[in-house]
Amino acid sequence: MSGLSRLGPGTLVTGLVAAAVLWVAYDNGSYGLASRSALAIVVWWGLIVGLVFGLMPRDPIPRVSLVVGALVAALALWTLASLFWTADAEATFDEFNRVTLYLGTFTLVALGSRRSTLGRWADGLAVAIAAVAAIAITSRLFPGSFPEGDLPTFLPGAVTRLSFPLGYWNGLAIFVALGVPLLLRLALVARNPLLRGLALAPMPVIATTVYLTSSRGGVVTVIVGSLVFIALTERRWAATAALGASLLGAAAAVALLLDRDELVNGPLGTDLVERQGRSAALLIGLSCVATSSLYGLGVSSFEGRVRLPAWAGRVVVLAALLLTAIWVVVSDPIERFRHFKALPGQVAASGDGGFVQAHLLSGNGSGRWQFWSAALDQWNANWLVGDGAGSYASWWSQHASFSYFVRDAHSLYLEALGELGVLGLVLIAAVVVVGVATGGRRSWRVPGEAGLTTASVTAVFTAYGVALGFEWMWELTAVSVVGFASLALITGPATERLAQPRIATSDRPQPRTWRPGFGFGVASLAVAWGLICAQAIPLLANREVARSQRAARALDLEKAVGAAKAARDIQPWAATPYLQLALVSEQGGALSAARMWIEEAIERDGRNWRLWLVAARLETKLGQLAAAERSLRRAVELNPRSPLFQELLDEPAG
Repeated sequence: MSGLSRLGPGTLVTGLVAAAVLWVAYDNGSYGLASRSALAIVVWWGLIVGLVFGLMPRDPIPRVSLVVGALVAALALWTLASLFWTADAEATFDEFNRVTLYLGTFTLVALGSRRSTLGRWADGLAVAIAAVAAIAITSRLFPGSFPEGDLPTFLPGAVTRLSFPLGYWNGLAIFVALGVPLLLRLALVARNPLLRGLALAPMPVIATTVYLTSSRGGVVTVIVGSLVFIALTERRWAATAALGASLLGAAAAVALLLDRDELVNGPLGTDLVERQGRSAALLIGLSCVATSSLYGLGVSSFEGRVRLPAWAGRVVVLAALLLTAIWVVVSDPIERFRHFKALPGQVAASGDGGFVQAHLLSGNGSGRWQFWSAALDQWNANWLVGDGAGSYASWWSQHASFSYFVRDAHSLYLEALGELGVLGLVLIAAVVVVGVATGGRRSWRVPGEAGLTTASVTAVFTAYGVALGFEWMWELTAVSVVGFASLALITGPATERLAQPRIATSDRPQPRTWRPGFGFGVASLAVAWGLICAQAIPLLANREVARSQRAARALDLEKAVGAAKAARDIQPWAATPYLQLALVSEQGGALSAARMWIEEAIERDGRNWRLWLVAARLETKLGQLAAAERSLRRAVELNPRSPLFQELLDEPAG
């Protein structure tokens, strides 16, 4: 009984962290507004309860943690300030709430973690990520196992690229890739060879998941996380051995899929795919067992018995750098850069396999060069403060270099530059740089298991920071929650105390910390309550709009109007409730009222081409043809590459 009592708190922390992250990930990555707002409310309520009832550890808060928290808070305030110059207050307020969710996540983990549970937090993250990988691969190998949501079909390979449960293939791949350094850590710190081998059992599943997503970003995230972990840990040879065993298992698992083309590339849903899925599941399971056994036996047989000289590591690094340089030269980097910049579809993917394999080997940027160029153009147009948070989508619609629907610039750093100007970029870059630098410094200063844990979460955050540069992971809540939880562990009191010298002396500088007082607690409660209210505003308004839409479909127009007006009263600066009022009024034949409502919507989001298109339709029905033509022309100006307007643009002038 005493043993269970001793293990209880750590096991509880691991279970709670794993369950929370799994819940966030399983809910479509918590990408949607309703899921994200509900999560933010839970996070901030958790902080309130923890502060009021004294559930948070009372360790002094390191200065670096305060600095990072202040930087994220400043980013939130600067995002909110952009309401004064944005064209879409609704989108800007939504982005403010997104930043405050990450601020709350960082604060909750930083205050809630302590030295004794640092490893259990890392264990929880690893368990959740491994579980998501298992769920994802099960959904492909055993169709119908989970209620998958509908995926968009306008992108090549969207139907066959594995996306469940996060809803986006690259997001899923990057999310599971963040688990690699955490599992490598487990393989080094577990108490016996059996458990250390079991820590690597999920690696073939993660590799298979990344392969079926056909995500090059996932591969990059695996590489960055692995290399950073090995560089920061003092047990580099052991970490390299664990990574080597993982790569062997991963290669075996992926090789099993090469002759199962229908399972990988579709068409899915056939009897053949089901048979291939069952056989692949058995063989992938065997590869997991083999990986675990191989590493476990290696640990039992060689650990502590084989010692390599110091120069061996330098030789390996130099050899790796030499091979990398040779590969760069042989691969023709200039031609690869040209392929990367080309429009999607202009350069044929390499390889003789199906879409998944061909795309994985392709050097095309899938439009990223164009997305990034548009973000820089947006910054050039308003370099000081940007266009306002959440404005990239409308900028792209108006200035896109090719016809393609996109909301984000696929690079947080460039998107922040275009939307929030130089200050926005500086704040985000500062958060990443301070986090990585602090993690590196603490990893090198902390010996033993704690140092391995610090190195693993630093590797996770570094890989997350890199992924922010080429994917919209900032908007995919599940990925960012893992990233900010890792940042909190890196900079918080859990690792700060570990990084201090074991024996303090009078002439050695003491750690710079700050212990919050009563006033800070009261102010924190007030801020937390205010942010909960801010999160509730769009959440409740969105629910009223949805209620109005359901009522309109049921032809209960009175109820539909009432719900839409309720949404307007909750969030009066948003265009969506006014658009819904216009559509319901149009459905009921009240065209003059509908035109009045759509004008209100346009006043709140004048760059939304859809609103101008609705206005043109209403004005046409009212017989106001000149006004309708002006509205239609404005819609075309705001989205000139839309296929909807191509016939109009092709008409001769006059």
